[in-house]
Amino acid sequence: KKSTMTTTTTTTNLHHQRANPHSKALSSNSYSRRRKFVFCFVLFLACAGLFELRFLEKEKKWTPSPVNNRVALHLGAGAGAAGAADDGAFRRRDDAARRVQDTDHEDYARNNNNRDARRRRRRRVSEPKKELSYEEEEQLRKQRMEERMAGGKDVRESNDKSQPNHQEHEKLRVEHVDSLNKSSIVFAAFASAGFHEFMLNWYAHTQKLNIGNVIVAAFDAETEKVCKENNIPYLGDEELRYTHGVVATGGQPLHDQNAKVTMVGKAFQQIGALKASFLLRLMQKGFRVLVSDCDTAWMRDPREWFATNEMAKYVDMAVSTDCLSYKNEEKVRGCWHDQFNTGILFLNPTEKTKGFLKDWQVALETTTHKFEHDQDIFNRLLREGAGLRPPQRLDEIDVENRKEGAERHELHVALASKDLKLGALPLTLFTSGHVFFIQQTHLHLNVEPFVVHTTYQFSQARGKRQRLREHQLWLIDAQEYHDEGNFITTSEKPPQELLSIGIENHLKLASWYRLVLRNLFAYAEILNRIPILPEFSCLCDRYWGNVLPQCYIPGADIHPPYNKCPMDHVTNLPNLERAGLNFREYSFLTNEQTSDKIKQSVETVSLSRQFPTDEEIRDQLGRKTDKRVLVLETASKSFCTFKDESKSKAFDSKMQTGLEAESHFCKHGGSTGRICEIGFTKPKGVSQNRDCDRMRSEDFDFEKFYDKLWEHKG
Repeated sequence: KKSTMTTTTTTTNLHHQRANPHSKALSSNSYSRRRKFVFCFVLFLACAGLFELRFLEKEKKWTPSPVNNRVALHLGAGAGAAGAADDGAFRRRDDAARRVQDTDHEDYARNNNNRDARRRRRRRVSEPKKELSYEEEEQLRKQRMEERMAGGKDVRESNDKSQPNHQEHEKLRVEHVDSLNKSSIVFAAFASAGFHEFMLNWYAHTQKLNIGNVIVAAFDAETEKVCKENNIPYLGDEELRYTHGVVATGGQPLHDQNAKVTMVGKAFQQIGALKASFLLRLMQKGFRVLVSDCDTAWMRDPREWFATNEMAKYVDMAVSTDCLSYKNEEKVRGCWHDQFNTGILFLNPTEKTKGFLKDWQVALETTTHKFEHDQDIFNRLLREGAGLRPPQRLDEIDVENRKEGAERHELHVALASKDLKLGALPLTLFTSGHVFFIQQTHLHLNVEPFVVHTTYQFSQARGKRQRLREHQLWLIDAQEYHDEGNFITTSEKPPQELLSIGIENHLKLASWYRLVLRNLFAYAEILNRIPILPEFSCLCDRYWGNVLPQCYIPGADIHPPYNKCPMDHVTNLPNLERAGLNFREYSFLTNEQTSDKIKQSVETVSLSRQFPTDEEIRDQLGRKTDKRVLVLETASKSFCTFKDESKSKAFDSKMQTGLEAESHFCKHGGSTGRICEIGFTKPKGVSQNRDCDRMRSEDFDFEKFYDKLWEHKG
């Protein structure tokens, strides 16, 4: 029944529609009129809102905020189509949509400007370049830089206004970098936590030379803090952030011998990428930059040399080398087959330099090789493609006379990958650790270097510091280091029969010297004095490669003996520190920083008999407190033992730690491919050798303090 009624009603409606064909049109027209009314009403509200917006902006009573949520536009439009049931809600949504549209227009305009800039750059790249002189290139760079500076700050600065931390970092960067002088070379370095002392020493050398155009890249907040505390101009922001631990190349920091270090390859690669990014920023601002690792020491101002050297103006960049031979450098006009060392780099702000730095940075950020470091990639990139070759314009630039010795100070030039003009900094002026500390080439040639880089060394950061101290290049010790304390040292020279060249004599001489060190540390404990370590001559070089049978690194110009050999060649300096042993370097009494009161209070003393005990030493020398420095005529036979056996054992324990050191002196051969002599052994403990009378009665030389002088491994 219900179904019948429904069918009847439907049939009646259909019949009515057929009988009255205009009824559907009338209904549609009515709906259209209502829709037009709603549309007109919405348009009226939008116009009223726009009028109110313009009025308020004119009166500066309202500032539109940058709303970046584009969903608001969709919500506002949807609310308008619904019929404006809530007039106030619609107006708020419409205002939000309008602000988004304004933001979109700004973004669109900015993107158009960026696209136009990219098109201009592409046109410049595609157009054939005219060969310009250095002066023309320099003028063009200045013009482009002025245009960039006139156009405003970096885009990041305007985009980061809503982020106070980034804005603060940008402000610091602009403050320090923009204050640099473009007419002079910028001296640059970089540092992270763990190397602050070296950064401070590097900066102290620049200030000693009155170099004010200085900038340091601070790769973490701790380094920024140290820079602020010491008034060092620095660049530091979120884009230059090192995120790994202390890199293992330097070992534990000088201020924390227990700090953990990292061997992760990504740590080294990140440091290199940050360095490249830092240098690229300076290049983009048009600076000429001389950047060096903070474990360098600048002894002379090189700016005049760069200003008067035509090749320095010609190159895109110049780099130091690990070359050991100035003779080979002169012969082939540059050590092109040796590794370039990125520890010292001179950069001109050319397009090729910028391109190389960008390639270097990208390669470091994307390498999948765990052990490929920044220097490895640097050398690889330079030799890609056609490799190193003589530059086409060398004869036009190289107008120096070919006089004897004249080439030694030239900047040799070659073309590298992508036709980058590469200079090789002369090794006699920009010296490596081996050329300066071991061969001491500057003394043989009577040349005064500009800088030394503490490479080719052992004992990590402490070995670097010790070498700089020995050559009076460590400038940041507290004044107490040079003013306070009483001291003990010796004037004894090693037996003459040990001074002939060879590995056997070298290891015997090292054993004699280490016995002298042990006795000086005993005197220091007995008399409450600080030992001044005596000079040591190396009869064989120390190297991680093969040095035997000739006892020097292949390719080195100057051969043993090496006088005033670094302490890291015969001891492990971190172990001396772990044992709690205090000491001074051999040059302490000639250092200009050392107090004259110490230098003028020196007395040479001799012992009443050989191999005395601690009580006998105290009785004879303990009252000489008026003398700041006591010099023992004989040190190798100057000590037997402590009367108190517990003190002997405690001292032996300290020496077991302090004198622990190992070095391999190897040559090709044997079943493993290498045959090595291994030093160094430690003297027998004073708790074992307690028969002082036997030592005095017999011909008891230094060798009897050792069970064996070294080990042999085939």
